[in-house]
Amino acid sequence: MINKRLQLVYHPDNVSKAIIYDLVKNYDIVINIIQARILPDEEGKLVMDIKVSKKSALDQALKYLNNEGIDVTILEKSIAYNQEACVHCGACTGLCKAEALIMDKTSWELLLDQENCLLCGMCVSACGFNALSLETNGDNYV
Repeated sequence: MINKRLQLVYHPDNVSKAIIYDLVKNYDIVINIIQARILPDEEGKLVMDIKVSKKSALDQALKYLNNEGIDVTILEKSIAYNQEACVHCGACTGLCKAEALIMDKTSWELLLDQENCLLCGMCVSACGFNALSLETNGDNYV
């Protein structure tokens, strides 16, 4: 089983297409949508986890997305957390809607749950001590 986290960018002219339906139906991909903002006549973004049984099915699905004009980035990496630089101020936790960053209520230290991270980068800009950095050098299939 192949697991990937993908970011899709929809251009305004293709937001009305049933892209996710086609991925499930035609490529037998299990999809869990993590975050989505898709509105009529605007550029939209969607982050999702996928599970697919064969690499050939993944390749065909990525080709389909490319042909439909969807920009795809495979998010291979994650937030890097430098504990030595962190002062545990919690400024990042207020911006983390996925609750991937939380303060331990006993020790008041910052905790990072990579599985919940949406790679939005909001925490990186909130940290004045450069304790967090975004590493999203995934493969682009544009």
